[in-house]
Amino acid sequence: MNSIYKIFMLIGVLGLFFASCDDEYGPRKESIPVFEAVTVTPASFTFGDSITLNARMSDPATILATLKYEVVSEGRVVASGVIPMAGDTFLVNQSIFIPLLNNQADNSDVVVNLVAANVLKGKDSYQVTGLTGKRPVYNQLYLVTDDGTVAMLSPRSSDKNKFEATELTFETSFRFKVAEKLNADKTIDYSGAVFGNVNGQMAMISEAGESAFAYTPNADYTKAFVYDNYAFGVATTGSNLGADDLALSAFGNQDIYGESFRTLKRTLENGKTYQVFGKLGDASNIYNPDFFERISDSQVKFLGATGEYTLYYNPVRKNIFVGVDNPAYPEYLLACGWGLGYPTNVTSDEINAVYPGHKRVHTDWGFGHVMNYVLLRQINDGVYQGTFYTPGDQDHYAGFKPFENTGWANEKKAGQFTFTGEQIISGDNNWDIPNGENDPVIESANYRFTINLNDNTVHIEKVTL
Repeated sequence: MNSIYKIFMLIGVLGLFFASCDDEYGPRKESIPVFEAVTVTPASFTFGDSITLNARMSDPATILATLKYEVVSEGRVVASGVIPMAGDTFLVNQSIFIPLLNNQADNSDVVVNLVAANVLKGKDSYQVTGLTGKRPVYNQLYLVTDDGTVAMLSPRSSDKNKFEATELTFETSFRFKVAEKLNADKTIDYSGAVFGNVNGQMAMISEAGESAFAYTPNADYTKAFVYDNYAFGVATTGSNLGADDLALSAFGNQDIYGESFRTLKRTLENGKTYQVFGKLGDASNIYNPDFFERISDSQVKFLGATGEYTLYYNPVRKNIFVGVDNPAYPEYLLACGWGLGYPTNVTSDEINAVYPGHKRVHTDWGFGHVMNYVLLRQINDGVYQGTFYTPGDQDHYAGFKPFENTGWANEKKAGQFTFTGEQIISGDNNWDIPNGENDPVIESANYRFTINLNDNTVHIEKVTL
């Protein structure tokens, strides 16, 4: 009898245990979720915009768990997701982004498939029909490379889905995005449509998306770019450099002062306009204004005397200047010392991040390499012009002196000259911008020095580049 009694007791305990498990989720009773009301708005929308799913869900006996959705157009799932639910009644209000896919037809029938589940895996499904997806219409798009170059893409008159840019001067390989909108500073405005790389294919992306990659074979530069907004395809056309063209493909590499330069030795002609390609055409590059006039992003006019020069391009400092073998008077004066630098709009912090300890100013006492000194070009008989960033923004100090050649010949002492314009120089020997306790703080900026050896005057003006 005791054994029988114990068996009944065990059965009772197990019954209570299972009853307690049932209570956690409600009674263990077969049930399925109920779609009491479902709407999707708007019924007609544009791919690349969002729709809103509203639903009132309930379950007569079991707690709700999830609501899965799939948005389907022309047999393709264009969006999907899972919405968590709770309780025995639940109101769903979900915004769903509907991207534009490649080869997406206009005025497409769209359905939203829903599957609701409760915690005991009871399920039911629902389908929303009568929706229409339209292709977006773009009047223009923008090609934006990762280095900040922007080109307008205009629709072809023969095919409004194909957008093209011609007369480009891009590198043969570059990373890019295609954007509908730009901010005032020419960066991408992600409130509009943006296309980039998704698993090796062009597709709509968010701000966290990747850039796509383009390569133009058998060419010196990329001349044309076509974006097919229907098939999400990209095509490029290349061309080859002419005698008066400048592109990095012709430049070599050289380490100077611990910095990486691209250099090219070639003849430049006075008054000639040169086409510049790829990174050389970046609008943020500063071409030394004593030797170049920037006609446009892709064109520069050479102002110096016809002759052989070495072009120096610093991709970190984003500036281009020239050097000559054995520069000397009367064609040039050379300024060396502390606190001068060829013009750049890249900050000292940005330069220091790549080349620790380096600043916007880079000169030193000596002529060992082109970063030790800066050139002043003869612009008239006895008149020399040089544009430099000075003083150092880390210490607001400069102390330098012009010479007639790299042999320290005929130094030009400050006491020999009368200074006009910006009164930033003091001293009788070195051309000093002092930073003593009682000295005024001189703004670090780009200044143009015009030295007239005919009347021993120096005019200094601040310039914006």
